[in-house]
Amino acid sequence: MIGDRDWRGRLAHVRWIGGPPDAGKSTVADLLGEAHGLAVYHFDRHEMDHIARADPGRHPALCRLRETLAERGEAAWLETSWVRTEPEAMARDTVACWTERVGLAIEDLLALPGERPIVAEGPGFFPGAIRPWLADPRAAIVLVPTEEFKRASHERRGKSRGRVEATSDPARYRRNHIARDLLLAEHYRRMAGETGIGAIEIDGSRPAREIAAEVAGHFGLR
Repeated sequence: MIGDRDWRGRLAHVRWIGGPPDAGKSTVADLLGEAHGLAVYHFDRHEMDHIARADPGRHPALCRLRETLAERGEAAWLETSWVRTEPEAMARDTVACWTERVGLAIEDLLALPGERPIVAEGPGFFPGAIRPWLADPRAAIVLVPTEEFKRASHERRGKSRGRVEATSDPARYRRNHIARDLLLAEHYRRMAGETGIGAIEIDGSRPAREIAAEVAGHFGLR
């Protein structure tokens, strides 16, 4: 079996940006890609592929989600999981599913050409989930929005549109969605402190390019 050091060596060209939804991760990663010639991996864009690839032994939470979607359909899943479930349970389920997806994301990253560095961004790159894969904790950073920024960004980006209209209580859906994401933000703050991975608070006072420059400096990009 490949040892931890070997895995870390194979991932040494990857820089990681984690954080809950609405922290500006995708924007910062794209800016870094443009400015420094990095390949960019967006975790969110692989969700359905990861669910399809989930293995019952390695990814029980993802497999439960896949089975639920197949048996009940997305509308019924939204009603149960986003309207009738409390935000605390929603956050626990989300952490479980996204943490299981990290291993699948690593498989994706190892399959990409290794000629140039990669910046990988996504809400599932929890400090506790990626720390074992890092030879140096400075290869990762997390962006964590303040509550005010999160709420404003959620509304500005229309995060609850589309799906919300299919539920019985759109207002509760929106409240639960935002409350879940705020719990994920607290989870990120706590884990960043526990693992020694750097964190940047996002409050809207600085433009994305300034945040990207700070992240580039953290990664030692020139």
